[in-house]
Amino acid sequence: MSAGLQIWDASGNIVLDATYRIMRIIGTRSIGGGVGGSVVDDAFTQGGWVSFQPGVMVGEGYLSGGVIVPRFSLSGNTVSWSYAAKNSTQYDIYQDGILYYGAF
Repeated sequence: MSAGLQIWDASGNIVLDATYRIMRIIGTRSIGGGVGGSVVDDAFTQGGWVSFQPGVMVGEGYLSGGVIVPRFSLSGNTVSWSYAAKNSTQYDIYQDGILYYGAF
């Protein structure tokens, strides 16, 4: 008898098998203030992903100006982020929040 992990739904269909690749969180980082940065991890070469959870949702409490959100890129073993320049230093704000990053 072979051994391994398999999970079936109520209809008897396999929904998870030990050979499937599952997303996992590698780490988190607080980002904001218009400051770019990067994270290097060799696990990204297996297939990486990022998720940004804003500290304040766009439109909550802002009467004028714009909210500048970070832009992300994933290349090789590095995930990087940057912010565009402010159009109005008086009214524009940089969005802060938590960056979640992981691999498959």
